[in-house]
Amino acid sequence: MKRKKYILAVAAILILSVVFVGFFFQQSELDGSTLESRELRLNQSDNGIHIASEIKIDEQIISGIVGANNKYGLAIFEPEDNNKYKLQTRFLRDNGEIITEHTVINGIGYDLFWYDQADLDYAKITYTVQGKKLEPIELDAGKNKILYYKAPSNDYSIEVTFYDTQGNRYE
Repeated sequence: MKRKKYILAVAAILILSVVFVGFFFQQSELDGSTLESRELRLNQSDNGIHIASEIKIDEQIISGIVGANNKYGLAIFEPEDNNKYKLQTRFLRDNGEIITEHTVINGIGYDLFWYDQADLDYAKITYTVQGKKLEPIELDAGKNKILYYKAPSNDYSIEVTFYDTQGNRYE
């Protein structure tokens, strides 16, 4: 009888150990420190998401994401302790729409631009501040880059046009 209780106790300890190890392994997979772990985290809420492009602005990671449901968008990961990153926000658009979003990183406003289109060459961004159009800004959009630019003020409008290598416009 004592031997049976001993075997049951050892089995219970082994099962609990496997559960704890599995839990901690899963948590380390979702720590956001690698592209793969960020993809896993994004796929917790929406399966089929793939990270197509990434940039870093002041230690925050901006990921260009493509979903299986004909959507794409951006996800912003903010740093935590020990080189871990947590998902701050994400937004999705229908394929074919240019993504223009505003974010604040360390107190500085940035505009983010992304268009998931092959063979892009550059983007032309035109800000209007207090009714005055500023000089257009051209940013290199090759290699599926996520583009960003420091916002000119707190109150402005923006026009974005992407151009591919053939000269075609996307607005």
